[in-house]
Amino acid sequence: MKKKILHIIGGMDRGGAEAYIMNTFRNIDRSKYQFTILTFLPPRDGEKYAFADELKELGVDMIRIPDNRFRRPKKFIADVARVVSEGKYDIVHSHIDFMSSLSLAGARKGGAKKRIAHSHNTNNSKINSAKMRAISSVLRRKLNREATDRLACGRNAGEFLYGKKMRFTVIHNGIDIQKFRYNANTRRMMRAKLGIDEDAMVLLNVARFEEQKNQEHLIDIFADYVRKYKDAKLVIIGEGSLEQAIRDKVASERLENSVIILPAQDGIERYCSMADVFVLPSLFEGVPTVGIEAQASGMKCLFSDNVPTETKLLDSAEFLPLSENWTSHIVAADKRGEAVKNPNVIEYDITNTVKALERVYDK
Repeated sequence: MKKKILHIIGGMDRGGAEAYIMNTFRNIDRSKYQFTILTFLPPRDGEKYAFADELKELGVDMIRIPDNRFRRPKKFIADVARVVSEGKYDIVHSHIDFMSSLSLAGARKGGAKKRIAHSHNTNNSKINSAKMRAISSVLRRKLNREATDRLACGRNAGEFLYGKKMRFTVIHNGIDIQKFRYNANTRRMMRAKLGIDEDAMVLLNVARFEEQKNQEHLIDIFADYVRKYKDAKLVIIGEGSLEQAIRDKVASERLENSVIILPAQDGIERYCSMADVFVLPSLFEGVPTVGIEAQASGMKCLFSDNVPTETKLLDSAEFLPLSENWTSHIVAADKRGEAVKNPNVIEYDITNTVKALERVYDK
């Protein structure tokens, strides 16, 4: 008989935690588990979540409740409890940071014996005052009481959510390593499709247009670089509330012919083969899946020093202060060669990370 597992997350549009969930669903033994997703945020495009169709194909049901986390937290807890009780879920797996204290309280009230919290970040932009830090401390204690299992995408992410004294299990954000191997033919095809010269240096950023991803500073970095190397291109793939602001920034810097902004999409591996340098100047991160994917393709990666150093798989990956001039580091990057072969990448193989999660589900 299949174990019934309820995943709780804000929504199922494209993002790091969402990508982790989808990679898991695609590769886990679905003959052993029946998955349902509980959400509470509206789809970004107003109609349906980006992964809605694929979830349906995978046999994953979706339930949505009102977002009462802040205004009526007791109602939010009650709604989760009702869903868990009606669905008779064996396991509840929550991905909503400190708010998992509420969702897992609801899971307990609804009768779920195994309640998993999962940390995907090393910070939260909303915790920016003494009051919010005090609230998060209370929520952390409640979360640690409610969770029977604590997971994290990395060491720093676990310590951020649970505290340094609590035990948790690190399960890496697994990827399909073979899919991301460098392909010279794909490189030529994608550059031709985007009208990029084969000899041009191409920078790549794959991230939501939100404050955390710091794309305004990314434009500053590229503006400095392109003044000296005029044939260079920056490709940004994403969606989010700050997209228009970033487009306005590109226009104000007169970079319309050098910056290509594309919508969030599948097939990111094609762009990893196309580009030379992956740039991620984030204000905070967990272990970013896109950073692992870029390194799996053998790409030079420049991360801000706000990205956990455990993201580093290749010797070529660098972690730079935002105050530093990044141009010299981009200049030092080599044009792409053959696919990388590095044993550190293996620990992020989706086959291995799914097995680790199954052990948590089955114990």
